[in-house]
Formats: sequence, structure tokens, C-alpha cells
Amino acid sequence: MNSPVLVLGGDSNGLTAACYLAKAGRSVTLLTHGPLGGLASRHEFHPGYQSPGVLGETSGLRRSVVSDLQLEQHGLRFADNAGVLAIGPDSTIAITNSRDATTESIRGVSARDADRYREYFQFLDSVRAPLTQFLNSPPPDLVDPSFTDIRGLLMRGFQLRRLGKALMLEVLRLAPMAVYDWMDEWFENDLLKAALALPAVTESYTAPWSAGTNANLLAQQVTGGNDVVGDGLALTDALVQAARSLGVDIREQTVASIDPGRGVETTDGESISATTIVTSLDPKTVFLRLLRPELLDHGFEQRITNYRARGLRSQLLLAIDRPLKLRDETPANRLRLVSSLASVERSFDPIKYGRFSDEPSLEVYLPSADHPELAPDGHAVAAVTIHYTPYDLAGGWTERSREELTRLVIQQLGERLPDLADTIVGHELLAPPDIETRYGVTGGHVFHGEHSLDQLLVRPTPECCQYTTPFPGLVLCGGGTFPGGGLTCAPGALASRVVAK
Repeated sequence: MNSPVLVLGGDSNGLTAACYLAKAGRSVTLLTHGPLGGLASRHEFHPGYQSPGVLGETSGLRRSVVSDLQLEQHGLRFADNAGVLAIGPDSTIAITNSRDATTESIRGVSARDADRYREYFQFLDSVRAPLTQFLNSPPPDLVDPSFTDIRGLLMRGFQLRRLGKALMLEVLRLAPMAVYDWMDEWFENDLLKAALALPAVTESYTAPWSAGTNANLLAQQVTGGNDVVGDGLALTDALVQAARSLGVDIREQTVASIDPGRGVETTDGESISATTIVTSLDPKTVFLRLLRPELLDHGFEQRITNYRARGLRSQLLLAIDRPLKLRDETPANRLRLVSSLASVERSFDPIKYGRFSDEPSLEVYLPSADHPELAPDGHAVAAVTIHYTPYDLAGGWTERSREELTRLVIQQLGERLPDLADTIVGHELLAPPDIETRYGVTGGHVFHGEHSLDQLLVRPTPECCQYTTPFPGLVLCGGGTFPGGGLTCAPGALASRVVAK
């Protein structure tokens, strides 16, 4: 039955689900609150300068989505030598695309670590197939498993077993480990270890010594290496073009309430009927704000309430009068500013007490390198991700606390980027509450919920772990579902299969 489908949310997952369903012959209407792209959308933060959004990295983008939706026909291109410069107090390391790792893929480390780097990715390649299949398949029904669910679990287990006893046991050993310990097993260079591990810990309210953080690193590494030219903005543009070419009716309207099986009410008073509603909004917004409270039974409401979505990052947007360069004139288009795993651990500690670190872990992205229209000619935009900044800051996000964090970040950047302070013509700080308000994500969590070990497979709750919900006709497709947040398009693709059935 090709009944109409209503998709709520214009982010990468909402657009992906809309494209797949339209391609399957469904009549699709997509409602978006604000600009298309969600967390990867533009806004002007200083006269003449535009933000790229708070999500930019596309390393985890699923190539199957690009192929299925023919996104390359809409201008999307994979980057040949995507990578990052890791900058410590006394050294710089260049890390290039992990899928083509060789001893030449990394610069600035010892010959021993360069060889180990190649061996590290050879190991990841050896376990990539079963882990990728696991992450690219719908999770089993944990409430009422069917024969298909049980068979799927057995098939996954069989594929893991085909790795051989030694590799299978190694994967089982690694998942619950602390990422600190695993990095120590591979490398000597503190900066290299921190640069590889930083993305695995910063969205899960954990630090390098926390158990289970290695599962995040494994998931990111086996699905990574798929960066596209232009990052999140280019992905958004391609998905929007694909959706329109497939006949998706895109409307900029904000949903005020959802009536499962019937439709939605918008904030401008319009009622839109739909028996099937697919939403990429975060789970707390869907169930605690848009559904009538009497529809939720107490147990389910508690599980959604307890689903952790505490914002952990802020973003400092810098309008600068020239592109960033290192002291040796190397373009600084994507950086990680860390020194060691111990320093990352120290930058995490204050968040437990509602404070931010005096030396936060930073990532810098220069979107204007690929999108010069974001800044005036010759100028640039730098988007600085500040990790481990609490949503509930002790004393509140006052003007004084914002100025202090901005000062700390610019000072830290200035120690490694010459004359940075003299290039800044404007800035904007988005703390977690600001991200929540601007982009409509509960808690300001950019992944729609923490990527902790207990919230990866069962995401967001057992009742909803297969994208369907306790409310007939209401399906989840956002980052708050398996396999998690980020610009991967995986949840949108997997959820569309559920609806297509």
C-alpha cells in the first residue's frame, strides 16, 4: 500500500528517509523547523559571515546511501585525502584517510609508530566486514523477538565466528575496554593517541579512562574514511536536491503536536493528515513535548525521561580576515588541539561538577575553504568545537562565563596559530543551551543522546530500538536511534526500510 508519508525533520536523516520512501513510490511530505540540514545548516553569526552548523564531519557517511540515492549526480564527491592535523604544545601530526592507511599516511611520529599505525588499520580492516554489517543492519527486537530477529542475531554471530577464534575473541575483548588502554597497546606518541581517541569519548559523558569507550572508537573507525568535499553543507545540498528530484514536498513548518495514526498540528494552526509519520527529531522532543501526556504509560515515560541527552559541547564561531595557517604556513583547515589522553581526561573532570576546563579539548574546522561564500572575499570562517562544556553550568551561562570561555579558547588557539587574535573581526559562542534553542535538540546534544555503551544498541528505549514505537504509525529515524548520531544517514536509511515493509 503506497499511502502518503509525513516526515518531520529536515536534517540529514529526515532527508535520507524521505528520499528512500519517495524512491519506493510513496508520496512524501517533509516538514522542517528552520533551515534544511538541521545541525548542518547555515546561519549568519556576524554581518557577512555564515556558520556551517555544529556538525560538519562526514567521515561516517554510508557509501550505500550515496549510491542508492545517486547523490554524486547532485554534486556530492568523496574527498581523496581527507585528514586532520593534530597539534600539541611541541609537535604536529598529520593523519590522513584511514581507509588508505600506509606508513606515509601519517607524518610527525617515529618510524615505529608509523609502522604501528599501518598495522592498526590492517587490524581494523580484518574486522571491518562483520562490524560494519552489524552497524548497517536494524537491531533485533528486544521486547518481542521474532524468528527473523533471532535468525539475524545468529547470522551476525556466525559471521563474527568466521573471523577465526583469535580475532573473534579480540573483538569481544576490545569493546568494553577503556580507549586509553587500547591506544597504549598500539602507540608511544601521546599526541597521536589523543588525536585518534578524542572523537570516541566526547559525546558520551566519558573520558579516555572510562570503560566501554573503545566500542565507540571501533564503530567510528570501521565505518569511517568516507569524508566528502564540502562536508556537512555539501551533504545537505545533495540530499535536498535528491529529495526534490524524487518529488518530495518540502515545507518549512514547525510541528506543534503529533497525533499518531492521524497526523500533526503545526504552530500556524494547520492540520496535516497522515497515517504514517516518520520523524528525525530527538526522542525527548517527540515523546515528551509533541505527544499528549495521557498517551504515554508511566514506564515508557520514565525510560524516555531517563534517556541521557546532556549537551557536552559548545561552538565558538570566528569571523577572521584571512584563512588560518600554522607557523610553517600550512593551511589549518581541520585541527585537533590536544596534547595527550591524560590532558583529555583532565579536561573532562570539571564537567562532573558543572564547570568547564581551563584547557579544553578543541577541534577547529575551516568550512570557508570549501565554501568561500560563507565569508567575504579573502576572509574566512573558523568553527571551533569546545568539548566537555556542561549544559547546566554552575552559576549559569552568564555573559561573564561566556566571555571567560571565549577568552580561554582564543588564548589556547593563539598559542598554536600565530597572530590569530589580530585576525578576528567577530565571533559567536553557542553553549549547549544555545544549541538546544537554535536547533531544537533536547539538552543541546548534537547526537540526540549520549553514545555510551548502554545507549548504543538499545537506543532510545527497548520499545523503540527498531525505529517503530508503541504508537502505531509513528516511526523514529533520527540520531536518537541505532546506530547513533552524526552525519551518517544510517538511521534514516534503516528506518525507511521499516516503513517500506
